[in-house]
Amino acid sequence: MINPISDKDSLDAEALSRMRQQFEHDEGASQDRRVLERKNVYWAARLVLPEGAYNCTVYDLSLGGARVRLVAELNKFQRVRLDFDKLAPLNADVVWLGIGMVGIRFTDDPAYVSRVLSPLMVGGASGTISG
Repeated sequence: MINPISDKDSLDAEALSRMRQQFEHDEGASQDRRVLERKNVYWAARLVLPEGAYNCTVYDLSLGGARVRLVAELNKFQRVRLDFDKLAPLNADVVWLGIGMVGIRFTDDPAYVSRVLSPLMVGGASGTISG
């Protein structure tokens, strides 16, 4: 049987207000993450770490980051560099890990990232590129 919450267990109005503000902030941040246009792509690239470079495939791309498939063990917040053939490299941090996939967020100046990626992000940029 579940016992009712007593007054001593209940949260005060200030604590509830802080929880609501945090929830609204988190919800807004979640929505803001996807503000940048994302392109579904299938592009060969390399993810470069201090210990070496790994061939990878970029599956989606935005001016803020990318979803990358690779066979390597990475750590969250690890610094990496994404290299495409015929493009300037982009520095990034690993922000999420999945089975065979990682999410990276570009750490270079947004204007620089835009100059590098904008030609790919317009029109029919989705598709396949290779070196």
